[in-house]
Amino acid sequence: MYHCNLHIYLISTQNDLFEVLKKAEPLEHFTHELEKSDAPEKEKIEKADVIFADLQGANAVETLALLRTYKKESAELILLVEKGQADQLMVEDLSAVKDIWIMPLSEKEMAFRFGRWLETYKMGKDYWQTQTYLDTTINSVPHMIWYKDKEGAHMKVNESFCKIVNKTMEQIKGRGHYYIWDIDPEEYAKGEFICMESEYEVMEKRETCVFDEDVKIGDGMRNLKTYKSPLFDLDGSVMGTVGVAVDITQELLYQKMMVKNANTDFLTGLYNRRYVYQFVEVMEEKHFTIFCIDLNNFKGINDMYGHQEGDNALILTARTLEKTVPEDLVARTGGDEFMVLSIGECSSAEIEAKRRLLEKTLDEAYRREKNLQTISASIGAAHSGEGKEGFDALMGEADTIMYAVKEKKKHG
Repeated sequence: MYHCNLHIYLISTQNDLFEVLKKAEPLEHFTHELEKSDAPEKEKIEKADVIFADLQGANAVETLALLRTYKKESAELILLVEKGQADQLMVEDLSAVKDIWIMPLSEKEMAFRFGRWLETYKMGKDYWQTQTYLDTTINSVPHMIWYKDKEGAHMKVNESFCKIVNKTMEQIKGRGHYYIWDIDPEEYAKGEFICMESEYEVMEKRETCVFDEDVKIGDGMRNLKTYKSPLFDLDGSVMGTVGVAVDITQELLYQKMMVKNANTDFLTGLYNRRYVYQFVEVMEEKHFTIFCIDLNNFKGINDMYGHQEGDNALILTARTLEKTVPEDLVARTGGDEFMVLSIGECSSAEIEAKRRLLEKTLDEAYRREKNLQTISASIGAAHSGEGKEGFDALMGEADTIMYAVKEKKKHG
C-alpha cells in the first residue's frame, strides 16, 4: 500500500556501479531517483535515502566524517573501499555505516549486493507498514489492549489502556500490574485484584480464554470482560499473552438497575408482585406464611390531603414493615396492598402473634402522623406446609381473612 521514492546518491569517479544501479528494477512499491557526483556534495547528501560512497583513493576517515555530518539520520550509508582502507576504518565510529563493500567487485557481484540491499531495505519498509497497521488498529479501538511477557510485564499497550490507567506508554512498558494499576505492593503480594491467574491459565491451555475480572484502579473498581490469547515464540513455546478488555462496569450497573426496576416498586423500594412469584418459584422451603395487608381509609387520605400525602402513607408503611420484620420478604403487591412472606414452620399462635404485632406497629406509626391518623391496617395470614404449589390458593386464603378483618374494623 505504501509508496517509497528512493533517492540514491553515488559518490564515485567510476561509472560501473552507476550503470548497475540504473539497470536495477525497483521492487514493489518502490521507485528510484539516481544522482551521481565525483566528490561529495552537501545538498545531495542531505537529500539521499542511501549513499554509495566510493572511497578508493580518497581520505576515507575525512570523507566518512563529512558524510556523517550531513546525511539524514534515516539515510543508509554504504562504503566502497580498498582492503587497506577497511582496516583503517575499523578503528572509527561506524554506527552510521550500513555496509562496507571491499573493492574491486565485478558488475555481477555489485548487482547481487545491491539487489540484496534493496530486499533488506524493503523489509524495513514492510515492517513499518505492518507496525503502522497494528498501531492504527489498536489505537482506534475504544477497549484496552495489551501484550505481556510470561512474567506479566507489559510490553505494548494501546492508547485506551493509557487513558484508563492515566500513564504514558513509556511509563507502562516493562512494568507489572501493581504499578500500572496503582495497587499497593502489599495488596499485590496478597494476590488481591490481580489478573495473573488468568494469564497462567491461558498460557497453560494455549488457547484464547474469556474472563470476567474485577480490577482495582486506585480506590475504585472496574468490571472487565477480558479476552486473552497466548503468544507463541519462534520455537512454538509460549512467550506471553495478548489481551483485550471491555470495560463493562457501567453496563453491569445498568443491568442491576434494570433488574431492580423490574422487581421493585418505584415509590417504596419494596419488592413487587413479580419478584414475589420469582422468589417462590425457586424457594426450597415448604413451610411459609403469607401476611396480606391492606390500608383502611387510604382513599380518604388521597381525597382530603392529595396524592403526595397518600404516597407518604405508603412509604411509612413500607419502612415500618421492614423495621418490624427485617428477616422476612416485604413487598408492595398493589395500590395500598402489601405482603409479608415469612419462611419457616410456625404454630397458629405464633402466626397470630406476628399478625397482631404487624397490625399494632402499623397503626401506632399512622397515629404518630398528623394527617394519617384515620388510616389503619387490616391483615390476614395463612400458613402452608405444602410448598410453592399451593401459593396462589394460600394468597387467596390470606386475602379472604384480610377482608374479613377489614369488614370487622369497618363495622366494629
